[in-house]
Amino acid sequence: MKWDIKRRTFLRGAAGAMMPLPFLNLMEASAKEVGGGVAKPPLRFVTLFKPNGVHPPSWNINEGSEQDFRMSPLMKPFAKHKDDLIILDNMGDFGFSSHANSTRRFLSGHHANRKAASMDQLIADKIGKGTAHRSLELTTEGLFPNQVGCSYISYDHKGDPIPRESDPQLVFDRLFRNPMSHPEKRKQMGSLLDRVSDDAKSLARSAGREDQETLDEYLTVVRETEKRLENIKKQPASKIDFSSLKRPESAANLDEQVTAMIDLIALALWTDSSRCITYMLGNSNSRMIFDFLGVKEQHHYLSHFFRNFSRENIDGLLKISLWHMEKFDYLLTRLKSYKDQNGRLLDHCVVLYGSGMGHSDNHTATRIPMVIAGQGGGMLKTGRYLRYAKNQQVGKLHLSLLKKFGVETDSFAESSTALPGLDGSYFEPFKEKQFDRWIKKEGGGQFAIQGRLRMSDNLDEAKVFYIDVADQQSVRIEVTFNDFHRFNLAYHTGTPITLRGNGSDQGGQILINKVTELKSLFGKRPGSQDG
Repeated sequence: MKWDIKRRTFLRGAAGAMMPLPFLNLMEASAKEVGGGVAKPPLRFVTLFKPNGVHPPSWNINEGSEQDFRMSPLMKPFAKHKDDLIILDNMGDFGFSSHANSTRRFLSGHHANRKAASMDQLIADKIGKGTAHRSLELTTEGLFPNQVGCSYISYDHKGDPIPRESDPQLVFDRLFRNPMSHPEKRKQMGSLLDRVSDDAKSLARSAGREDQETLDEYLTVVRETEKRLENIKKQPASKIDFSSLKRPESAANLDEQVTAMIDLIALALWTDSSRCITYMLGNSNSRMIFDFLGVKEQHHYLSHFFRNFSRENIDGLLKISLWHMEKFDYLLTRLKSYKDQNGRLLDHCVVLYGSGMGHSDNHTATRIPMVIAGQGGGMLKTGRYLRYAKNQQVGKLHLSLLKKFGVETDSFAESSTALPGLDGSYFEPFKEKQFDRWIKKEGGGQFAIQGRLRMSDNLDEAKVFYIDVADQQSVRIEVTFNDFHRFNLAYHTGTPITLRGNGSDQGGQILINKVTELKSLFGKRPGSQDG
């Protein structure tokens, strides 16, 4: 007897239980029938939003070419996925970005794009039809009431924010339990696998060896995920000491919460329950405290590492950033572990990881961290570092991805040109222009310097900048936050500038402690707050 089943086959059990399946060989015939003789796995789109920008010296790749580059310290947790990545650089534009604007920018291209759908929703319209869940919008924390815009990255076709879900148990119910069941019946329900066991056994008897192995792996993963969620649910509530108003140590569950949510994301994609998922690892302007990492201060406070500098604070910020990277690594590892028709699940995904701002303290809207993982069924060429010659509006990236997912549009946000290079096509790479480097003493404690500005890569000097000049010791810059912000030093790092300021000669090294003028040799003027 010849068996073949449809791609959207469910295991069914008592109490209305329904569980979707991953792709099996038994579905090959129906997949070919639908695909006109060629069985193609569906494409998926996933985003992970990282709040509060980055510490640039730890994130930025400042040397290397498209094919030959060394990943930065903050990228080490996912360095093993290098061949599956496209690392983008010089994304963004000039100026300042508020926290709310950075969340809007992440998937809407520009902060002013407020009356249209975010790009994930346009992609969901294209690839999400027929799935149980057209899209999933997930987060790790609740609303930030002082600035609600910090809490959303996904917007509907009117530009209104789409509610997010932070509870993995509720997400699990949406994915794998009949939504029509009354909430009071949840306590009476046993294991999902027990309720569909008869259907599963019947399918296993008709499946070939490879399908049996896939089915067994799938059932094991679902059981492990359900146990993980049940363990989180059973954990006792923290005891709050109101007399001292000491914050309870409840954040230890955050790591397990995020891990469980990522497990569910991978399962939702593998079972084709949803093909478009957005996940916020935190609100932009996140106030979360990562005490399970030994960090005592709020993430947002630590992100302002210039104005709140201490070695302990910078170490805390980097611990949080590394944790974010580890979760990205975990997601990619899960997606690579699942077989999806003719390859790994990741091969048929596009995963966008990043933020909406660059420098976390000065909120720059340039060198915004953006990483793409997965080849999207062959439409992207991975294993590359793309540093563009000029700043690229994030909307160009969105427009390029929209087109590759088959969304018919000539523009997105303020961009009418798609970002080149994602598929291996030509792009203009960054090449530093030639410029003169010099130091001039102008009298009265005034100095003029021309050279490349950079931040110190010494974590004990997170407030210190240097200007590299020819055949001389680099000029050291230690200024107040007022100068740092007014002249937008963070924006100009890595680029040639002319700077004038008050200072002194400290045994052969010029120390500048007051900036009076700063000009970019090739970029825009400092001080524009257009983000």
